[in-house]
Parts: sequence; structure tokens; C-alpha cells
Amino acid sequence: MYESKILKLKEVPVFSLADISQIVSGKEYAKKLLKRLVLSNEIKKIRRNTYTFQDDQFLISTFLNKPSYISSVSALSYYKLITQIPKDIFCFTIKKNKNIKFISGIKFIHTKYFFGFNNLEYMNFKIPIATPEKALIDSIGVVPISLFEEALENINIERMLEYLQKIKKSSIIKRIGYLLEKQGFDVFDKIKKNINNRYIYLDPLAKKQGIKNKKWKLIINTK
Repeated sequence: MYESKILKLKEVPVFSLADISQIVSGKEYAKKLLKRLVLSNEIKKIRRNTYTFQDDQFLISTFLNKPSYISSVSALSYYKLITQIPKDIFCFTIKKNKNIKFISGIKFIHTKYFFGFNNLEYMNFKIPIATPEKALIDSIGVVPISLFEEALENINIERMLEYLQKIKKSSIIKRIGYLLEKQGFDVFDKIKKNINNRYIYLDPLAKKQGIKNKKWKLIINTK
């Protein structure tokens, strides 16, 4: 019977109307069946024609928009590097996609720097998750610095410098460099060639006021 085949879909984080249509031989019947399963709370609807047996947004997020990887405070929380647990999941992707309301929320953020992640074990699945260093870089301008600054204590400084040299974007290098120096890392001489003379705010999301730092060409608008 088709019931056993549908239950097999528990082995994947996300499935579609097309997947069910192949099992029950017909799109219209598949729609009715899915509606009934949603109403009986046997499955959950994520968005149009997309469903899951799961109730974990961390698990399903990267399966909704491929290619993508979990990053920012979501990745830092996975590594237990920050104390505050984020409600939303932050996924970085080269595609543009709408945010999704599921449990709390899944935010898809476009990036030009699609690297710095590994497929890691989570709930018996492999999930692409940013390294701590890339998660910190990705967090700039996405969440306030106060939410992730504590994670800088436990980074691989060589990997962080490698990422910064690969990106070569002055605004990112200034901000991360300043935060690294604040944690005691002596990195200025290694990255100063990519620092321009234009002053920018340390935290793009904080109030636009602060004290100028001539060394890093930043306006320090965080405590």
C-alpha cells in the first residue's frame, strides 16, 4: 500500500507534492491526501507544495533552498560558542529566496562569498554548516555584534585570516580585524594592505554615533 511508501519519506527532511504524486499516481489525489495529512497533524506544510514530517527548522532549512548553508548565530549556536540561542535559522545562499515562517522563521541571506562550510552530522543527516570563522564573518550586518562577539575567543586565527584574505573586502576586514584585536589577536600588520581610508561604522545595525578609531578607520558605535 502507498501508506508505507509515504512513511518512507520520514527518511528525508523535506518532500514535495511531486514526490507524493509519484507514490499515489495522480496529482489531484496527492493534493487531497496531503491536505488530509496536514489537517491530521501527521505532516507539516512548509510552503506551497513543500512538506515535512520533521519539527526542526535547523534540520530542514538548507533542504529548502539549494545550494545554501547554515551560518551566522545559527552556526555559532550549533558549536555552542554563544550563550544566546537564536529563534530564527540563518541560511546563506547564492540564490535569492523569500524567508519562511516555520516554527519561528528561516531567513535566507544572499552572499557573494559562498565558501567556508562543511557537511556536519545533525539528527542523522548531513547538514552544510559554516565554520565558526565564516559564521562570524557572515554575521556582520545581519545581527548586532553584541550577539556574536563572545565567539571570537575560540576561533582558529589562521583560518580567519585566510578567509579575510580571500574576501579582500575592506569593510569586512576592518570590522573583523578590530574585533580580533579587541580579543587580543595581533592581526593589523597582516591585513592592513586591504584597509582603505574611508570611515565606516563598526556595527552597521547599531546607532549611527560613536568615536573614530584612526587605526582601523572605524566609528566605534558599540560598547
